[in-house]
Amino acid sequence: MALELRQLRVVAAIADTGSLTGAARRLGMAQPSVSQSLALAERAVGGPLFLRGSRGAVPTSLGEAVVGHARAVLDAMERMAAAVVRHRKGDWPAAVRIGCAPGLLVAHLSVAVPLVAGSDVQITTAAGTAGHLAALAAGRIEAALITRFPMPGETARAVGDGEGALRGSVVAVDPLFAGVSARHPLAAGPEADLAELAGERWCLPPGSDDDLGTQLTEACRRAGHPAALVGADYAAALALVREGGAVMPMMPGSRTGRDLVLLPLRGEPLSMVTLLYWRPGGPLPEEWIRNLWERLVRAQRDIIEAAPAYCAWLAGHPYWRTTPRSPVAVHQPRG
Repeated sequence: MALELRQLRVVAAIADTGSLTGAARRLGMAQPSVSQSLALAERAVGGPLFLRGSRGAVPTSLGEAVVGHARAVLDAMERMAAAVVRHRKGDWPAAVRIGCAPGLLVAHLSVAVPLVAGSDVQITTAAGTAGHLAALAAGRIEAALITRFPMPGETARAVGDGEGALRGSVVAVDPLFAGVSARHPLAAGPEADLAELAGERWCLPPGSDDDLGTQLTEACRRAGHPAALVGADYAAALALVREGGAVMPMMPGSRTGRDLVLLPLRGEPLSMVTLLYWRPGGPLPEEWIRNLWERLVRAQRDIIEAAPAYCAWLAGHPYWRTTPRSPVAVHQPRG
């Protein structure tokens, strides 16, 4: 059995994108070339790697094994390539510095960055976006992973040259659910209108981005009632919600524990955008940025979308496309 790197990249790309068309787009190849590489890979391993149907290209059991090993090989090649670049370029940082807003993907960076960069990583976590973008523009960090909360109906968009000649790509756009007490009258329902939560106090932990409060206030106004916002640290906020004293906007991939339910909101009035920013012309090459973006998108699917509450919601909302197919500055999730 002899599989070439080109075939491994094709197999991994099909698994990541769910189709031969998506793999061709990601790899910059013609689809017939992707089909030919897949056929050669299947001939080498002695069986089909994917089943193709209405759900796209789904790995067979043999395919899952090959995809796992393919990613391991490609990871090793990326580490070697990154190490070569790092030793060749005099301006490559000894440790890649990344600023992050708190979120479920932050922990993944400590694994992803050394794999892609071949160097250590220093992660600074703080709420808000302005501080991270200012640090990036000033060269105090090499990249930033931040979150934004667009106004209801607003398209997820990265800032352009108006903020320090930075570039950004959308990693994910997630709906926000309402965390409510398991004893809440709406807790047993599949979803609720935001108007049905009129009169509730919305708990926002200190340090939450100002635009989350702005988004929530506008969404409640459109639903026909004012938003009552209260502040508490995260542990106190969770306790307050569990006791029925407040509700709280939460990621659908959040772990709830006992006495707390994630209630989807009809029409997705609340959402969160995760964005990766970098400095064009900085020490990190575009290829490195794209590799990191791809790993973050993969982690989004494996870590956040795999949560039971999110899986169930996505199955009932097939029009929602959390992650874009390629690095883009603008993404509309309602495909």
